[in-house]
Amino acid sequence: MSTTIDDHGGRVQAALLGALAGEAAAGTAAGAADLLGVAESVAATGGFDEADMRNRGLEKPSRGGTAGLLLRAVPFGLIAPLDRAALRRSAHRCVVLAGADEGTAVSAVAVAMLTADLLRFDLDTSLLRVHQSLLEDAPLALLDSLRPDPGSLTRSPEDAEPAHALQAAITALEAGELDAAVDAARGGPAVSVALAGALAGARDGSASLWRLDAASLPHGERAMQIAHRFAARLDVAPAAQRLTSPADGHR
Repeated sequence: MSTTIDDHGGRVQAALLGALAGEAAAGTAAGAADLLGVAESVAATGGFDEADMRNRGLEKPSRGGTAGLLLRAVPFGLIAPLDRAALRRSAHRCVVLAGADEGTAVSAVAVAMLTADLLRFDLDTSLLRVHQSLLEDAPLALLDSLRPDPGSLTRSPEDAEPAHALQAAITALEAGELDAAVDAARGGPAVSVALAGALAGARDGSASLWRLDAASLPHGERAMQIAHRFAARLDVAPAAQRLTSPADGHR
């Protein structure tokens, strides 16, 4: 099994910008700011640092509601994808710091693990690995959500439970590349749209960057700066900045 991540820097960029693209498509706060805040802290400290998180206001609830806390787990899957114990511990502590209950915290752990696995495996394999990892720890409702279900994209988008939001994002990933996944997620909870963008970005990496115009996305330039600092922490080269025109992706 490979001990390196192909296109790691590009996957970080695409995950951050994908979350912003998803939130823009949702048209409301959907957890993208949470992801950027945690990613900025991780880029600065190398992992979970409670004092730094508090200094950035990340002990506060998410504007995306309880489900919005799931986006805070994504950076831990990106920074330590090969260290299951560390990413589980960090994701759990991060959302508990913001007042998450245990069900939400375990859902966040699932998001961190899914992010990490999508860096190396296809969706079906990643879901199987996460399910097996959580088999003894997660409630049945969460385990059941670790599979696509078209019904999750037709339920009310209001006040989604974290497990429902996660399942809707997973379902949207089956639609295809990043833009298709974001579009598919729009029928479900707002958080799912941002989460689908982040997970699709982690999965697709640099291949999806031509679809994302950082300059036109709210906080896009900040996301690019964070992604470059994150990549430096990983000691990998950031992806080429092919972000302004779809034509760039076909050169």
